[in-house]
Parts: sequence; structure tokens; C-alpha cells
Amino acid sequence: MNKKELEKNLWQIIELYNNLQKNINSLLEWVNNEWKERKILDDFLGFLWIEKNKETRYAAYSRIVWLKEEPLILYLEKSGFSEKNIFEKLDLSYNLVCEFHSEIQAVIITVIEAKNLLTPFYLQIFKWVANVWLAFNDLFLPWRNHIVRWVNKNLEEKFDNDSSKIIDFLNDNNLFDVWHSSEQADRSYSALVFENGEYQNKAYVEVFEEEIKNIVKQLDIFIIKLSNLEDNIYGAKQNYLDYLQAIREAFVEKNTSKLVEKWSKVDNTWMDIKTPFQIWHPLEFYEDKYRKAVAPEWDLRIQNTVFESDVADYIEKMYESFYDDLDRDKYKSSYEFSLANQKRVQLYLTSPVLYYASELTWLFSAQVVPNDEVVSKAKWKKIFAFPEMVLENKRNAPFMKIDSEVFDKYLLEDYRKSLFWKDEIFYKIYDIETIGHEFGHTLWLDLDTEIKMNSKSWVYKNIEEFKATTWWLVMYFICPPPNPLPCKEWEVVDFNKILLTDHIVRCISLLRYREVNEIEPYYCESLIHLSILFESWIIYVNDDNKIEFNFSEKTYKDLKELYINTYKKLINTYLEKIDAWVFLESYTIKQNWYYLPKDKNIREFVEYYYDLYKNIGNEIDEDVSKDNYK
Repeated sequence: MNKKELEKNLWQIIELYNNLQKNINSLLEWVNNEWKERKILDDFLGFLWIEKNKETRYAAYSRIVWLKEEPLILYLEKSGFSEKNIFEKLDLSYNLVCEFHSEIQAVIITVIEAKNLLTPFYLQIFKWVANVWLAFNDLFLPWRNHIVRWVNKNLEEKFDNDSSKIIDFLNDNNLFDVWHSSEQADRSYSALVFENGEYQNKAYVEVFEEEIKNIVKQLDIFIIKLSNLEDNIYGAKQNYLDYLQAIREAFVEKNTSKLVEKWSKVDNTWMDIKTPFQIWHPLEFYEDKYRKAVAPEWDLRIQNTVFESDVADYIEKMYESFYDDLDRDKYKSSYEFSLANQKRVQLYLTSPVLYYASELTWLFSAQVVPNDEVVSKAKWKKIFAFPEMVLENKRNAPFMKIDSEVFDKYLLEDYRKSLFWKDEIFYKIYDIETIGHEFGHTLWLDLDTEIKMNSKSWVYKNIEEFKATTWWLVMYFICPPPNPLPCKEWEVVDFNKILLTDHIVRCISLLRYREVNEIEPYYCESLIHLSILFESWIIYVNDDNKIEFNFSEKTYKDLKELYINTYKKLINTYLEKIDAWVFLESYTIKQNWYYLPKDKNIREFVEYYYDLYKNIGNEIDEDVSKDNYK
């Protein structure tokens, strides 16, 4: 098999993956209709000892197909289940989802092998990524239960949920991992334990000994299997072996002062793998909001270039134009570091064919990694996007009653119609919004930016997602790409309007995640966006208590000015490395456990939306058919 034949076969693998995804997406039809396929949903609910009705079947569908826990949590809370019982049922649901998806992925590997779609080397990669997953899946629940549900809850009770006091306590007691230069790291690969009357941080291998031992055992076999084969297509054998060996060494390291260094080596070796077969590893840190303990992630993504991104062409031009008004010499280090990041990003449009552990509790949209800026300075970054998966998920998602209650019918009509236009139009919007967002993460950074902006409040991520989204908005406002496609839809639809419609719907939909720790950065992002959207009067709450889109030449102009000025203020926050809370507190207040808008009127809407979500968040809108939009 030569390279051309292998890459042609990749499309067969992607088509197989897509067809299997369509099959599980079809489970939505059985939320309301009786048929044998409903048994999958009802067996899921029966195993959890939950009643069977439309709301619970939708929650089961969301958990199995979209991997989302929130609809299930919403139902359990509404039904009066205790926190302990909710956690127990979430853990049971995780095990069921693991089993369900492992069977699907076993089919993929069986078909690949039967049809000889891969070389022996890459077939072993598929097989052993799948074998290692069992160990990663076994690690996730102990990891989450110990760090998120036990340690963090204890800290919150100890310090009355005051995050600044928690951070001070962790700092004062040296309970963070150590960065490259012996400073406090911006993430951790350790967990706190309470021994002899005090907290100590210990490496994962000591806290989750059996689970890590099993991962290492599987990695050892994986390494041996690849060692006995050759990569005659990409010549990447040694890159993969170096990478897997680095993961192994990082997992067995017990000295917490060396953990970040060891995992940086993992990132370094991973950046050298540039084939269409990308193996993931623990990279991101959303679930643990205090020490940013990196979650157990493991997957295999294969390249799926369904369109050519042109967003990157605008990045450097825009970045330079902003620096024309700044002091390049004053911020020379940041200027050069971010410029190098932009120029050398590796962009992968992929399909996540195999996915495990923490990835069975959420769906990805796109990612830019590694987080380690020392690694990024040497090896750049990789951006991963999943456009085909995101498109199919959006089209297959049911229309929900809460949207009909919250959005004016004209705004909602425009949004729903856009989902079923030509694929190329969706991909253009995705390129600007999602890939533009990921590029936005690479800007205005220096080696120690995150560490310094996190030094007191530890809320850097809560403005970083806003920074990324606002970048693509500002880029589009100042330097819009040419009319995306010469097709009939553009004769009746203003692209500016539909792009903003998508942005508005996303921002308001994020409000439902107020109580979901791992999505807090996106929730906070939405609060800042709403401040700007309402201030510009491009949206307002009408007499029917619905969001109306007030799109006009004036409101569009005002919106652009507000976003550009806000972004400039944000740039200064990053370049001066000011604690992130200083920017965040301009728009939000923290009330009890959660962030809320500072503006009283916006806060009333946010509270109204959240109460509505609590009541009808799982209800499908049965009064409207997708056939009206296709």
C-alpha cells in the first residue's frame, strides 16, 4: 500500500464513522415514537432506575449520543434527587456510555482490518489506541470523584466558596505543581490528598496507583507492537515511539516538581507527529477549576479536510494592524512570541474516530494546544477542528421549546434556516467563527502571561474564551472576507446578519451552563458578550419577553465600535499581564457560587433564562418540523 492508496482509504474510514454516527443520531426519533430502537433509551433509564417519559428519554439520548450530562442532571435535580444520588447515577451513566461507544468503535476497527484499509503499522495504532482506552476509561471516574467532587468540595466548604481564599490557601501551602523555572505552574498533573491533618499534592501515579499502573502496562505493549513494525508511508515510527515513551515516563513520575517538565516532553514529542493519525493525551484542564488538574483524555483523530480554511490568511495582517497602534518595543517579547505562533500553527480538520475517558462527558468543537507556552515557543501549536461532526450534530439536534420561548420568531427562523443551507456555507461560518476562535487563543501571549494573569484570582480561562471569540468578531468587522459563496441564498440573506444571528444564539444558549464547572469559562464569556450586545441595542427584550434582533446600519456600527474598543481594553490586560479578575469584574459579579452580569437589566434576563431552562430545558418543541427548513 502506498501513500495515495492509504489516504484514499481514509475516506472509507471516515464514511464508516459518519454512518455509525448517523445511526446513533437516529435515536432521537425514538424519544417520542415507540419502536424496537427505543429499547436502547429505555434500557439506559431502567439501569439508572429512572422513570421513562419524553423528558427522560431526551436526557438519555443526549447522554448516549451527544455525551452530554447536563440534560440528565437537569432532570435529576428537578426530581429532587440528592447530590449523592445524582453523582451515583452520573457514574452509572458513564459506564453505560463507555460500553455503548466501545461496541461502535470495535466495529470500526473490525471493518478496517477486514477491508485492509490500513498498513500493519497504522492498524496497530488503531488497535492499541483502543486497547489503552480501557485503562483511561477506568481512570476517569476515580479522577473526577477524588479531585472535583471530594477535594474541591472540601475546599469550598472550608473557605465558604470564596475562590480567592482557596487560591491563597493553595499558594501559601505550595500546593500547585511547579513550572519550568521553578515557579507556580498554570496547570497540574497531581492531586491533593489529606494526610496527617494537612493537604499534600501527589502525582497521579500515587493517588490512582492501580489505574495508572494499568495504563502504563497497556502503553508498554503498544510500544512493543509498534517497535516490531515499520511506517513505510510517513516515516513517523520513531516519532510515535518517542511520544508513547514520553507519556509512559510522565505517568510514572512521582516527583511533583518534575511533573510539568515530564508532560512538556510529551507535548514536545507529540508536536513532531504530523501524519493524518493524531493520538491525543491529557492536554486540557476545565473540570478542575482551582489547580487545573489535567483530565484523563485519550482519542484518535484522523484528518478529514472537508474545506480549505482561509482564516489564517487574515490573522497576520490583522495582528500587525493592531500593533501599529501599540509599542512594539515595549511588548517585543509578546509581539514576537504570538506572531511566531500564528505563522507556524498546524491546522488539522479531523474526525474523532475513537474517543475515551473525559471525552465521554462532552463533545468537542475545536481546540488549540498545547497549553504549555514553553513548548509552543519551540514547536508551535496545533489547532484541531471537527467541522463535519459539528455540522451533523447541529442538523440532528432537536428544536427545543426553550428557544421558542426565548427568541423572537424571526431571529429563530433565520437561525434554523441557516442550519440546512449548503454544506459549504456552514463551513464558511465555521471557519470564521470556530477556527477564527482557536487562532484567537494564540494572540497577545508571552511565556508567562497565563501564570501572571492567574496569580491572584485564578480566573484566566474565564476571560480567555471571550478573547478568542472576540478576535474573530473584530477580525470580521475590520477585515471581512469576500462574499463567501456565489449562491442564491446570498440574494436574500445578509451574511453579516446570519453570522451575528449564530453568535447571538450561541451566547444565550451558553447561559444554561451556569452551574457546570468545566464550562464556566464559556458561561462567563457569554455574560461579557451580552453586555456588549445589549448596550449596542442590536438585541433587546421585547414586550413578549423574547430576544429580538434589532439589526440596522446604526446598531451594527455601534456593535462594531463596542467590540473593537472592548478588545483593545482586553489586549492591554494581556500585554500588561494584569490579573484576569480586573477585566472580568467590569462585567460580572460573583453571587454565592455563580457569576452574574453586573448590569441589573441583563441580570434579570439571565435569571429569567436560567429559571426557564430549569423548568423546560429538556422539552422538545413538537410544534415545528425540520422538514420546513430542509
